Amino acid sequence: MPRAPVVNRTVLIVGGGPVGLGVAALLMSNPQAERWTVRLLEPNPAPDWSDADVDLRVYALSRASQHVLESAGAWSGIAARRASPYRRMHVWEGEYSASVGALAFDSAELGEPDLGHIVEDRLIRHCLVETLSARANVELAFGTELADVRVTADGVEVTTRDGREMTADVLLAADGGASKVRGLLELPVISVPYGQEAVVAHVGTEQPHAETAWQRFLRTGPIALLPLEDGRSSIVWSTSSDRAQALLRLGDDDFMAEVAAATDHVLGAITSASARVSFPLRAVHARQYCAQRVALIGDAAHTVHPLAGQGMNLGLLDAAVLAEVLQDAVHRGEDPGDLRVLRRYERRQKGRNLRTVLAMDVLHRLFTRAGPMLAPARVCGLTLVDSLPFVKHAFVREALGLVGELPQTARRRVA
Repeated sequence: MPRAPVVNRTVLIVGGGPVGLGVAALLMSNPQAERWTVRLLEPNPAPDWSDADVDLRVYALSRASQHVLESAGAWSGIAARRASPYRRMHVWEGEYSASVGALAFDSAELGEPDLGHIVEDRLIRHCLVETLSARANVELAFGTELADVRVTADGVEVTTRDGREMTADVLLAADGGASKVRGLLELPVISVPYGQEAVVAHVGTEQPHAETAWQRFLRTGPIALLPLEDGRSSIVWSTSSDRAQALLRLGDDDFMAEVAAATDHVLGAITSASARVSFPLRAVHARQYCAQRVALIGDAAHTVHPLAGQGMNLGLLDAAVLAEVLQDAVHRGEDPGDLRVLRRYERRQKGRNLRTVLAMDVLHRLFTRAGPMLAPARVCGLTLVDSLPFVKHAFVREALGLVGELPQTARRRVA
């Protein structure tokens, strides 16, 4: 059988977050990297990470996400700068104390070195940019906004806000939940607003966090304390939009008192608080992940409630699967923008992502519903799971991203 002719391909990525930069770095980490030209457009400036400033936006990265970032060439830089492992997790029903009817996970008991890492958004992007900047066949156009997209039989053509025109074989939309690419191409989505916002800040606590992630389910939504390397904790407090705006307006002392009460003083008093921001919460799922020469990845394809911290992990798996699909197609001499190729990515990821979107939606509704018997029932459920080691182990493997069909770049390394 004759070998397919070598054809260089151009991929255009819209969106310079961890998912967009991640798929670019994965394409460049492959032995076939020289067969790609990668162009990336991002309307915001390049990430400017500083050791003196901890980004408010952080992610709880799974083991699979760590492997993906290792494969992309960024994890060593992240770990050398600032990555906070969490080795334990404690979840409890808000109408009871943290010691009653709680669900606790300990990585040591489960044979894992940790349950994941808390890492800043800006640091992930900074390290991915470092990796990509060394490649001659990568163009990173920060501060460049997309204006229009046109799909043709032979490729995709884009125009930027400043009048530049570019062509590519395939366009990857990694431009977030309000994806401009998705809107311009009128790709349909299902969107369910929660009427909630997540308030985010970093707080100091009277007691050390002990590398533990704490989460309390309140009637208005969950509040989480995520351990940071500098000893503080990052809070993600999901609550009604009115309540969130009221929390943003409070003075620091009043805000710290509210956080301490909401977390039932599980780490004692709150001793300091950073600036705080909020963002609206909604579940979004694209009806289709791809069209001819276009694929949606990350939040452009799906957004989930942050109660289990799975949004970024799903996005990085999207990036890993799509990079693998594109690389395999080029190796076989196929057109990477062909809809038949892009649907291989959709078939592998859409079901997994939809299950997670629905699971997070069900959990959100279950823990925010009122009723005289619901709180005791929730406590019984948490207690039952906590008493079954094999069930807890299954939960942890799912959270670590170590189950199901995984791309090679997300799999556990074998020494």
